[in-house]
Amino acid sequence: MVRVTSARTDLRSRRKRVAARVMGRGLDLYERLNARMLAEVTPPADDPFYRVPENLEAFYPGEVLDGRPVEVRGLRRPVSADAWHVKFRSTDTQGAAVSGLTTVMIPWRPFGGPVRPLLSYQPAIDSLGATADPSFTLRQGNQKELPFMLWALRRGWAVVATDYTGPRHAFAAGLIAGRFVLDGIRAALAFEPAGFDAATPIGLWGYSGGGQATVSAAEQHPSYAPELNIVGAAAGGVPVDERSWPRMLDDDYFLSGQSLASCIGISREFPDVDLHGALTPQGEALVAAAAEMTVEQLWLSFPFLHWGDYLTVPSWLEIPGMRGVANRLGEATPTTSMYLYHAVHDQFPAIADVDELVEKYRREGVDVTYRRFRFGEHFIVALTSVPSSLRFLSERFGSPVSHVGEAHRTSA
Repeated sequence: MVRVTSARTDLRSRRKRVAARVMGRGLDLYERLNARMLAEVTPPADDPFYRVPENLEAFYPGEVLDGRPVEVRGLRRPVSADAWHVKFRSTDTQGAAVSGLTTVMIPWRPFGGPVRPLLSYQPAIDSLGATADPSFTLRQGNQKELPFMLWALRRGWAVVATDYTGPRHAFAAGLIAGRFVLDGIRAALAFEPAGFDAATPIGLWGYSGGGQATVSAAEQHPSYAPELNIVGAAAGGVPVDERSWPRMLDDDYFLSGQSLASCIGISREFPDVDLHGALTPQGEALVAAAAEMTVEQLWLSFPFLHWGDYLTVPSWLEIPGMRGVANRLGEATPTTSMYLYHAVHDQFPAIADVDELVEKYRREGVDVTYRRFRFGEHFIVALTSVPSSLRFLSERFGSPVSHVGEAHRTSA
């Protein structure tokens, strides 16, 4: 992987230079530990199963193109579930036929109710390359949100996790994420070895970047995949509109690789966004270095970005086409029940945006339960919100509440 810290000229202070060097060494240590602890799996670029089939236009959205059994792991330990990769046809932001991949997991534990429910779990991919997609990380043992999926599997729920950033790995592009989630569910239901029932109740759950994909899928469900029996969607830390992140333009922000990745991802899926036309030569080199990075690599490689050194326009919001991107949530109305939650002191997505989204949904008649967590920030609430999310989904599935502490369900 390309190391960029030593080439940075925009680190204005000694404090930032020292912090950037420390973060770069932390990345080296993190990758050495991964090499020792994780299973050896063929990367997607070298795996023939990931190849795009010909004549995709001949298939309908969600149609199964191929399938294979796989093993899901936490580190090197196999998960107690039957699992498959299912390749399917989907639709990108411009309406073109594309192929996608989802991972379907059926637990060995039986479900106590009449029909086993299906949870579509959207982990926060937040990355720009295929090695961060759940189809790879779940087999490698490196999926950070596997514990949330395990809570569902232990209840007897089936779980599907889709590579929802699409073939261009367009992080932060909400429209394609929602479509891929819905088509991944369609493919899972149609995949005969998984044995789903036509009446299978479906739930959606995700946090942060996964929350954006979850809400986008809920919004597009009535028009794009109305036949799916989606009974509820739980989403937290949702970036309603990346352009209003309070720290997106802060040159002192130590995780500014996240905003860099958002710019790159959105430009990949929306051709009117001319990112490369707004980059300096140093900016071109920076974007090229980030092209396939995981979220950990992005965070630790690009702290404290000073945007003025990399753009020929005043700010990233002035990149040609960026202001006109139709990527904000709230442009369509879900018909399923929603549980939305957010940290009042979230340092990433602005809670004011979520407040506004909830009010809009309620005016439009959506059944919304909303919780504003007054203790904790983005990462803490990702954990403290788990009991209430599971309770919400359990109630919609008609399954007993167990395995986690009692949840609190309140409205604000």
